[in-house]
Amino acid sequence: MNSISERVERRLRLGEDSLWEFKQVEFVDSVLKAPRQQDLADELAAFANGRGGFLLCGVTDDGRVQGMSRAQMDALDRVLVEACASSVKPPIDAHISRMEIEGMPLVVVEVPPGYAQHDSPGGCYRRAGSSKRRMTSDERLRLAQQRGQARFVWFDR
Repeated sequence: MNSISERVERRLRLGEDSLWEFKQVEFVDSVLKAPRQQDLADELAAFANGRGGFLLCGVTDDGRVQGMSRAQMDALDRVLVEACASSVKPPIDAHISRMEIEGMPLVVVEVPPGYAQHDSPGGCYRRAGSSKRRMTSDERLRLAQQRGQARFVWFDR
């Protein structure tokens, strides 16, 4: 078992926190019905505006893996890619992978910390404990200042 599988299994037992979110998915055949792309974009942007994190898709809030067919995972992957590329500004370069836990497939999205302030369709969010919350104007200003300066390399470095 590789280290990410072990980390996911441990997290399923422990629950959500500021770096891990479980997202239950609903399909009609192979069409994703819930969550909506906008809701996924809000979660992804909240991670990117913080220290990054993991979105486990196909997992209930109590840590139970739902399981998905390959066609359903393909549909979810397309929605996640579109959320990262088009719904979040600036786009997020997330790593989307598939894995099995005890024979049940799930999709894991690893979101790195962002390099700028990331806005999503629902607003500007940041991860706080096991949920996301809307950032205040002061928090947005502070994040923009921190991330803006980090992109510049001074002449003496």
